Amino acid sequence: MAYPAEYPAQVPVVNPTVELDVFPPQQHTRWTILLRLLLVIPHLIVLWALSIAAFVVVVCGWFGALFTGRLPQWCGDYLRSYLAWAARVHGYTMMLVDDYPPFTLNIAADYPIRMLFPAPTELNRLAVLFRLILAFPIIVLTGWLSSGWAVVSFVLWLIVLITGRMPQAAFDASAAVLRAEMRTGAYVYMLTPTYLSGIFGDPMALPTVEPGAVRATEYGAPQAEPVRYSATRPLWMSQGGRILLIVMLVLGIVSSFFQRDTYDYDDNDNAVSTSRLETKVADEYTDDTGRRSAVVSCPDELPARYGASVSCTVHDSGSDIPATVTVDEVSDGAVRFDVTIGTN
Repeated sequence: MAYPAEYPAQVPVVNPTVELDVFPPQQHTRWTILLRLLLVIPHLIVLWALSIAAFVVVVCGWFGALFTGRLPQWCGDYLRSYLAWAARVHGYTMMLVDDYPPFTLNIAADYPIRMLFPAPTELNRLAVLFRLILAFPIIVLTGWLSSGWAVVSFVLWLIVLITGRMPQAAFDASAAVLRAEMRTGAYVYMLTPTYLSGIFGDPMALPTVEPGAVRATEYGAPQAEPVRYSATRPLWMSQGGRILLIVMLVLGIVSSFFQRDTYDYDDNDNAVSTSRLETKVADEYTDDTGRRSAVVSCPDELPARYGASVSCTVHDSGSDIPATVTVDEVSDGAVRFDVTIGTN
């Protein structure tokens, strides 16, 4: 089956927004759902390699857009192809569709997930200069949505595995997350000057994809769209879908703080290495006695928590002198400790 191609290249658009078409199956194949994460691994490896190239291309494109007010054509061509591939893979991973994604950079690949890009347009140079600063809020927001989806993904996976169908609310919320990811990526990559919008769906007044319409493409001859409606253009979300999307957002925010707290805890819980302790004790011994020939041995690491201590030994001219290292402050992942020479 053929699916719609991208927007006409020469038709002006008031608000050039990246759109997403998803044509979900009536029934999922359970064995592909069961093995979905394994099946998608080859694509993830390829996307990782493509993302490295995308970073280089977007840096070149940033300089080009900054000086000319337009993203260079070759940069736009690659970045659109990369995002289209990413949309197919992410949508497949999120169980929105059942067909295996093709290994192709062709934007108009025959697949039930399709990104539709507006024609290249002028870019505000000031907005290009501060692109990452302007994009930071939507990058964080999209990250929360993606993290929230990941939190509930196991439950969604079980439901689809057992029933063979994606519930409407889950489909709506998942499609909204995918569209937000792609629109954020398109803004960051300067493929559109339009800021992220429509997180909770589109207004009901927008037109649907009309069957039988002929739409010109940027890369080929005009194509007739299939007699089928896109489930996501416009994206009319059910009440359950909106509620689930809000739950995903909240879970994403909570998980981000949890990860931060866990990271800080891990930092504080790390032990100070024996080599660092031996260096510190040797320096303190030299400061106290003026002797630099001493050898220090600390058999144990120092736990990075307040009040923890370890015993070391200073070997100097046949004498073994005890030393004690004690943690007296732990803050922001940094550990301060005190060294006492001559006592256990």
